[in-house]
Amino acid sequence: MSSILIEADRFELNFMSKRFNYDNKDELVEKILNDKDTIKIPDNLPDELAETYKIARILDEFLMDYFQVNTSSVSLVNTEDKIEENLNNFKQEILSSLGKEKEKFRQVSYQTKKRFKNIFEFSKSENLYLSNMYTRFISEKLGHKFEEIANLSNKVYLPDKELGIKLKGIDLIIYDQGLIKYTQLKTKKDTLTGSQKDRSIQELSIHPYSIFAAALDMGNSLTVSKKSVEKYNIELLVGESFWSLIDLDYNLILNKISKIIKELDKELYS
Repeated sequence: MSSILIEADRFELNFMSKRFNYDNKDELVEKILNDKDTIKIPDNLPDELAETYKIARILDEFLMDYFQVNTSSVSLVNTEDKIEENLNNFKQEILSSLGKEKEKFRQVSYQTKKRFKNIFEFSKSENLYLSNMYTRFISEKLGHKFEEIANLSNKVYLPDKELGIKLKGIDLIIYDQGLIKYTQLKTKKDTLTGSQKDRSIQELSIHPYSIFAAALDMGNSLTVSKKSVEKYNIELLVGESFWSLIDLDYNLILNKISKIIKELDKELYS
């Protein structure tokens, strides 16, 4: 895959041309969507990634200009307070959503015939029935929360949040020493199954520079190996190495998340 990208991506960009109106997001989105069809698609690029490839190559120009201005400004202050606020909101969202599931369980009528999901529901074992739902739900939501926390850095851009543009296989974009790096962020090292590995590599390999990252240095070894990505300019970053790249404190984030998880554990099982 890498050979198809070298020539296609080495086009000259006039980064400071101000072709984009940065203050008007609707106009910016329209400009990006109109200009994307001027991008030539490499011959052997998978069809399902063609749209993402074209939009990303237009975004390259916008983001280079955006980051050059944004990262030259004063660094974000009160980061710890913002992380705290973000995670407190996360806690309330979790309690609200899972509280409804608990009430739903308690209101199940056992007087009428019902098809039970499992033996835990049938036996009215509330904690055992709800535990799997709790951990799956919290883990899923935590993944999105990591993106929001990363977005506190002025080296990060979320195209979905900022422009409503979804790029297949990309959660956020990072500016690192003059390079635009398209990033796929997982919660922990072994989030991916073996069958998902090749898809992730393919999604990241269409970009000149990209990162496969795990927010937490937990779990078994990365499903995506260094050997499998070495020819695609895909970096593998885990925990500290990911957060330090965007100037955020991994241990601070880890400790605050741990505190919130403990509070959720106490309140959900009360």
